Parts: sequence; structure tokens; C-alpha cells
Amino acid sequence: MKKPHNMLLVLGLTVFWLVGAGLSVNPVVAKSSCDLTKTTICTIELWLAYAHKKKNKEIRQILKDKQIKVLRRTIQYLRPKGGHPPINIVIGRAVSAEDARWVIDFALEYNDTIKLLIIQRLNPPNYVAVGTSAWDAEKEIAITPEQLQSLRDPNLTTEQFHLLYVKLTGEANIPDKFY
Repeated sequence: MKKPHNMLLVLGLTVFWLVGAGLSVNPVVAKSSCDLTKTTICTIELWLAYAHKKKNKEIRQILKDKQIKVLRRTIQYLRPKGGHPPINIVIGRAVSAEDARWVIDFALEYNDTIKLLIIQRLNPPNYVAVGTSAWDAEKEIAITPEQLQSLRDPNLTTEQFHLLYVKLTGEANIPDKFY
């Protein structure tokens, strides 16, 4: 009776290992899993200061104009005395350089500044977030204003943008299974 259970366990672990091994291959620019005819951002999550809550309709319209799917929980606001959201961004590895620059500009306007980048490989390829608290300090990499400005360079191709992002986060030097 134990043999079938053991076989299922071994089979399950093998499949899990194979899927995990496939995910650890980290191409600089990944293929997308959503319709990219209008934008390369499939999922966006925003955590903004309470002061921006009065601009909720405006912010939602900006996202809709950009053809980004807006869900009820896409935008979250801190409580009135909740302080300031984290000053970080996440840009997935399949987001175009143009869309990535738009996210940076959006974050600078609605979250004041960007001082931290979240390691790319921890997030889906077409995902972006502004002010996320989903990752611990070990996954947040400090950047200078000059480094941020280099990411905003309109001459960067998508591949160049992501190579620079990975360089700034030091992600290439981090073991695949560090989390």
C-alpha cells in the first residue's frame, strides 16, 4: 500500500523540481504570457500615500488610458496616518523599456521618489509595482538618483534597459535559490 504513495510522492517531487529548474533559467528578456498589443504591462500594483486617494479616479483613468487592466485592488492607499509607502519599484523582465520608463515617471509623480529596486526574477515577467512591501529589505537594492536617471534614458532598448536593471540590482551575482 505504501509503494503507490511513495511513487506519487517521487513523481510529484520530480515534477516540482523540473518546473523549478525551468524557472531558474533567467533570460534577460522573457516571453510574455498575456496580450501585448497595447502594453507590455499585464499586472500593475500600486501602494500610494493616503493623500493621493482623492486622485483615485484620475489615477485609474491614467491606467486605463495606458490600456492597463485595472482591478478593484490594483491601487491601494495607506491609512490617513499610515505614513509613506516604500519608495521602490518592481519592473518585470518582459516589460518594454518604454513602459518601464512610464512606470518610473508614474512612481516619481505619485510616490515622490524611487530609491530602491526590487530584484526582477522574484516577480512575473510582465508585472510592475510601485511602493510594494511584498519583499523584505534583502530583496530591495538601493540606487542613486544618477542610476535612476540612467534607467530613464530614452535611448535604451528593452534589452539594454533590463541588462542595466539587473546590473544595478546586482542580480547576476545572486544565486538562483537565494530566497
